[in-house]
Amino acid sequence: MPARFPMQGLTTGGYHAIVISRYRGGRASGAMGELLVGRPALKLEVAISVPLDLTSVISLVFRATDARRFERWLVEARKALGAEWEHDLDTLLGFSGRLLYYVEELLMSFDPFRPEHREAGFEQFLAHLQRLPAWAYRSMAIQSMLRVYLDRGALEAPPESDDPVVWRAFFEPGITRADIDEVVRLVQAPEQLKERTVRLLERFWLELYAAEFERVLPVMRRAVRQARATTFTSVATAFEELSGHRLPDEVQMALPRVERVTFCPSYYLGNFVQFILYPPELILYFNCQRTSAATQPEPESVISPDLLPGLRALGDGTRLRIIEFLRNGERYAQEIVGMLGISQSAVSRHLAMLEAAGIVTVRPANGMKYYAINSQRLRQIAEELERIGSVERMSAEQDNSNGSRAALVPHAAGRSLLAEDKPPHSAVE
Repeated sequence: MPARFPMQGLTTGGYHAIVISRYRGGRASGAMGELLVGRPALKLEVAISVPLDLTSVISLVFRATDARRFERWLVEARKALGAEWEHDLDTLLGFSGRLLYYVEELLMSFDPFRPEHREAGFEQFLAHLQRLPAWAYRSMAIQSMLRVYLDRGALEAPPESDDPVVWRAFFEPGITRADIDEVVRLVQAPEQLKERTVRLLERFWLELYAAEFERVLPVMRRAVRQARATTFTSVATAFEELSGHRLPDEVQMALPRVERVTFCPSYYLGNFVQFILYPPELILYFNCQRTSAATQPEPESVISPDLLPGLRALGDGTRLRIIEFLRNGERYAQEIVGMLGISQSAVSRHLAMLEAAGIVTVRPANGMKYYAINSQRLRQIAEELERIGSVERMSAEQDNSNGSRAALVPHAAGRSLLAEDKPPHSAVE
């Protein structure tokens, strides 16, 4: 059974919005006099975020004690921590239940989905954590424990006294690896809790993960481009196609409380399921190595990694009509809506997919967005298709010059030569 690692998120890339129609609860009625309270349409975004990614990776390193189950880099990173640093990791991530709620609270205190935070790097995230008062860290530790109690179906209030025995009983259900007496001392001395928390995240990023993040960033970006160039009919479908897993039941049941779903690529997730459920936000991580491998051509291939997103974007009649309309020059979104005669939200989805594939460019001006064809990108797609066709023609000419050598080879038991020449492919897990 896949492990569940709910948590929350980081930034170094753009966000991409897709609106999905959402079931509205309540009784349908054709009566003009009856009004139902609607909910906002569920929005999907695909993003690379430093705070989101860091939150994911540090939680994976915390768990990476079994080399047979976790990616090698995670296991080696944990071993490289050293005794003192490993103790801090196990203490600060090991007191808020199996879902590591404390590190989620740190992330969400940053409000990573605010427009000014969507492109934030680690420095901005760190500055936020340093600005927070010490009492805020105590509050986040307590809030993470209240969430642990809610998961157990219990409503609990934090102790009103300073008695360590009472606080010990309060934190006991959330302890996984931390020493409970040390946790109580930290909560009662929030300046120390803040100092150790900030120091752990800063050292983890600077000494362990910053260089690794830059190394794997191209793979994550490619996975994001592929995800943005795909149309998904539902959150469950998107998660299945991106991760290879079914959406966990607890996430499915919580969707009525969610307004935005953010998909984030993770290089080291492996075969695990990881998400952060923090209504109205839901963050779903997916293994970007799996996503890239599924559509990545062989190194010697004439096909580039960007061809498939381009073909997907072009493989729709409405989007082809938009491109045809833009041949006459730059247009703003409302003109395209009027030309197509469909809803603005539908046009926005089509334009977003064309933009993600690089087929159209966007120029903001005077509060509006103007769209134009990226002729260079269209030529690139056409040239790649031409190269593929050229390879096939060359192969056919060689066969003809060799006297149709393929015809001289008997078809054993009616089996296709093409099928025999292809090695078996295992499913990507």
